Amino acid sequence: MYLLDKATKIDEEINTLRSYLIKDGKINYVTSTFDKWNKQRVTMTGTIMTNGRIMYDDKLLTCNDFQQFQERQSLLIKKGCTSVAVAPRVQYEREIEAVFKRAKHSMASSTLDFVIGITLPLAMVRPSVIRMCQNLKIPFLRIEIQSFNELKSLPWTHISQTLLTYPTVLIPVISSTSARFEVALLREWMAYCNNYRIHTTAPIEPLVRWIKPFLQKVGLFPEKGTLLAGSDADYLIFHQDQNHEIYSLKEKVATKGWIVYDEKDPIVVVVKGEIIKSNDAITLKPGFGRLIEVKRPARFLSMSHVGEDEIQQKSYM
Repeated sequence: MYLLDKATKIDEEINTLRSYLIKDGKINYVTSTFDKWNKQRVTMTGTIMTNGRIMYDDKLLTCNDFQQFQERQSLLIKKGCTSVAVAPRVQYEREIEAVFKRAKHSMASSTLDFVIGITLPLAMVRPSVIRMCQNLKIPFLRIEIQSFNELKSLPWTHISQTLLTYPTVLIPVISSTSARFEVALLREWMAYCNNYRIHTTAPIEPLVRWIKPFLQKVGLFPEKGTLLAGSDADYLIFHQDQNHEIYSLKEKVATKGWIVYDEKDPIVVVVKGEIIKSNDAITLKPGFGRLIEVKRPARFLSMSHVGEDEIQQKSYM
């Protein structure tokens, strides 16, 4: 157990001065000051602290051997990734369980915690497939879309009803040589999802930090992507940029403040209370990572983001 004392914590919303009590890889207690603490204390003066980053990686499961797998994890850690999402591809319904178990086995030597989704063609999106994914607690599906006719032929009402019990997030994957066609197809997808109240988002890019609303949709928040009592102790530390002004504690970080540190590689990366990167030294711990089992996506989705899919859909108009 140790105390991170008076850390300057920045995120998308506000800058705060916080002290964090870390126990057994979890945030045990959060306060503005903890002067009476008389055990191990880490002074955070002169440093900036942010949440650990959750990222999708499309190459981790394609590594040919253990060495390549470790090198890929090192790249993720260098970028501040503390949990990684993977999504192996399937072509037939009968493959889903076997592909999921194979991905879980491949990630068994991971240093990072991981969440497993599935990538599948749009023609496979039907209630029986969704129920199978729900039984496996798969919180997101990447859906490959190629044509408008495919969208029209989907049993949208039945899909929407099936998603009521476990609202898996459906993420579009669109590849086309025509940017105009791609935008139009994505706009149509967003319109359907909005009409049938299906959780979706814009296509996700590899090695890009997932933002809070998406973490809430997938069901990783508040276990991941935040530092609250009960959250995993995943965080990043940066040296404070002397040329960069840190905003007052109550000031919204609409924020070049947040952006500056969001774009940097961290000096220190901590996963579940353990330092796995310090300066240029990365310490890999095979088997330290675990599968994140999402009990139910969107459990903590805030009301301010419930209509986000509709807003997002309008942005493509």
